[in-house]
Amino acid sequence: MEGTVSERLDLVIVGAGPAGLSAAHRAQANGLAYLLFERAPHLADTIHCYQKRKHVMAEPSLIPQLGELPFEAGRREEVLGGWQGFVDEHGLAVRLGCEVSAVEPQPGGGFLVTAGGETHEAAHVVVAVGTQGNPRKLGAPGEDLPHVSGRLVDPAEVEDEDVVVVGAGDSALEVALALAGSNRVHLVVRGPEIVRAKESLEREALQRQAGGELTIHFSTTVARVEAGSVELSGAEDDVTVAAQRVYLKIGAVAPRGWLEAMGVEFSGQGREANPRLDHRYQSSVPGLHLIGAVTGRDLIRLGINQGYEVVEHILGRDVEPADEAILKERLPWWSGTVRERIAELRREVPILGRADPEVLRETFLTVEPRDYADGEEIVRQWDYTDSFLVIAGGRVAIRHRPEGGQERQVATLEAGQFFGEMSLISGRRRNATAVSVGPSRVMEIPRKAILKLLAVAPEVKAEVDRAFLIRAFQGYLFPDLAEDVLWPLARRAHLVTVDKDEVLFAEGDPGDAFYLLRSGMVKVAKQSGGREIVLSYLVSGNFFGETALLPDTPRTASVSTIFKSELIRLDRADFDAFLAEHPELKGGFLDKLEERRVATLKAEATPGSGDVLSDLIREEVVIGTDALIIDDYKCVRCSNCIEACEGVHDDGQARLSLTGIKFYNLLAPNSCWQCENPLCMLDCPPDAIVRDPRGEVYIKENCIGCGNCEANCPYDNIFMVHPEPKRHLFSWLFDLVRGGDDDGGRQVAVKCDLCRDVDGGPACVRCCPTGAAIRLTPDEYRARLESIVVREGAV
Repeated sequence: MEGTVSERLDLVIVGAGPAGLSAAHRAQANGLAYLLFERAPHLADTIHCYQKRKHVMAEPSLIPQLGELPFEAGRREEVLGGWQGFVDEHGLAVRLGCEVSAVEPQPGGGFLVTAGGETHEAAHVVVAVGTQGNPRKLGAPGEDLPHVSGRLVDPAEVEDEDVVVVGAGDSALEVALALAGSNRVHLVVRGPEIVRAKESLEREALQRQAGGELTIHFSTTVARVEAGSVELSGAEDDVTVAAQRVYLKIGAVAPRGWLEAMGVEFSGQGREANPRLDHRYQSSVPGLHLIGAVTGRDLIRLGINQGYEVVEHILGRDVEPADEAILKERLPWWSGTVRERIAELRREVPILGRADPEVLRETFLTVEPRDYADGEEIVRQWDYTDSFLVIAGGRVAIRHRPEGGQERQVATLEAGQFFGEMSLISGRRRNATAVSVGPSRVMEIPRKAILKLLAVAPEVKAEVDRAFLIRAFQGYLFPDLAEDVLWPLARRAHLVTVDKDEVLFAEGDPGDAFYLLRSGMVKVAKQSGGREIVLSYLVSGNFFGETALLPDTPRTASVSTIFKSELIRLDRADFDAFLAEHPELKGGFLDKLEERRVATLKAEATPGSGDVLSDLIREEVVIGTDALIIDDYKCVRCSNCIEACEGVHDDGQARLSLTGIKFYNLLAPNSCWQCENPLCMLDCPPDAIVRDPRGEVYIKENCIGCGNCEANCPYDNIFMVHPEPKRHLFSWLFDLVRGGDDDGGRQVAVKCDLCRDVDGGPACVRCCPTGAAIRLTPDEYRARLESIVVREGAV
């Protein structure tokens, strides 16, 4: 220690951000002897380092703010000025430019705190430091070059430059948006989507991308930074982009080494692990409390509330957290305090028992509790919803309808179990229907909220992955086997990540593992007659390599990745051990393998049929979730489809045109494909384009005719038209008074909405006299289209 004890205090606070300032004011209001130390020469270093004039949000808005520290959404300068004025007005004991170099717990309780060359004795210590000084490293060559920075100082100083921003959180999007428009900006996002940023920022970023002001590279990492350029490695393409400036906004981490030296324990070894805290924000060291960003919860309002609450806890008072009321509404089926409700919920739902209770508080802010009656559908197969659902009471039946088959029940889930993980992981439509068996209670958690939880709770993520594998086993191989029987098998599986264009295994290789595709896409092919025959393109949720689960069986096909993919791998030795424990399952498993073998032989017997799906992928028809296809060999050009489309819409406007993408004897006409990621929905000022749970993208009546959707659709499947005014008995009189039609040339957008309000389904298909017009979902593309092409002799 440095020097002698200069002062005995009730409390030392480390860090003069919003959490620390809130704690200091509460301590002063209660007459505690305290000091607040800040190593920077100014308050709130993290916010001080925001770019000039940045708008600071007051999130989460649904939670009331405790204490008197002023905070409203506004510009960075206004927020900092308000806090400085508050410190001056109240004379808070803040020592700026004074770094805490040591915090040493004492055997009899309390701490010795060294700061600025002085040593203070304190009964309690509150650590409220941010993570500004501990930025994550990129891990790529060139990240230390002078044009690479972690901070944008003033957006006005950067103009007409090539800029690369790396990251997908709030800070990254704010920097990209601040520079877009006046610069050529590339935003590099490691994942396939933006998960952690506020939805308002994500929406604006996507709108700016659609408008050409911002380029977003999803599923992409930085391979190398060079003077004037950045090499990007993407899921689909590796590219080099010009870069005069590079901003790394990939987050920061708690000063783990410093905290562990004090005795603070963490929840795990991963970089997302947070310190272990009790409900009083007390760490594993008695009397040492952590609040604010250092806890992993970096929202300003939460930090201010924690600063207030932690002093109340130190004073021995029972304080109700600011989020208590809203969380009681979100957890209505339990009693007691929110802490008691979460404790009960963690006991009842094993997967939630693996998450930190304080982290769950943030997750549950977004949950929707729902009651269902007996037989009521909770989700429907092919719905375009993606929430995660936890059964809080009752039972839920899971039913699946395979292509061309009958719906069958694949599982019955009990209270404490969950479902929805297939859509959560794959990002695709629901692959099964869930129906309440008797009355049930279900907690619906939005996709982004559960993804945030998975990012900081690796044990929860592991359970979700195992459930993903189990349900795949039930859906494809063991439909009648209970989950508890399959759990031991799933626990032996592990996750592997494979770059694009990598060969997983080749035809003839010895089989050693079975794979389930968690995300991405793979190609299954084999050689026949000196040429490659594509047997299938598999997307997330499918499995392959199952013949390797039989002894001495070589690979019957080659598998390679189309995009960067995540795979769940199960080794043959582990599967052999499982079958040895359950020999009664082997017969059914062999039957499934025989089905796949016959399908392979059929594909080999029609060489060239695999090219159809290849062409569909190349022409991007497979991005649609419901595509209209016309068989030219059957089409007689009667125009019944167009006339039927005109007839079922009040405006008399057709939603299709017999132009479009042509391959073989097939035409994918200009008619909305209901894309999985609809670009038309971006940059719609009145939010007139929406998607309902069944997946249909449609235009509401509040369309203002701006034309953005038509411009953003890359397939020319949206039409701008002049709507016919609705006429009535006195229309002539109104026209006379107005001096004619006052529509003023107004135009609106129209597109196919799958006849969503018309009984019987799409009119174009129903009114085709020859059966040339068909509607297909992605699961039907290969079987239906290849049969049409091959039958007609086009390949």
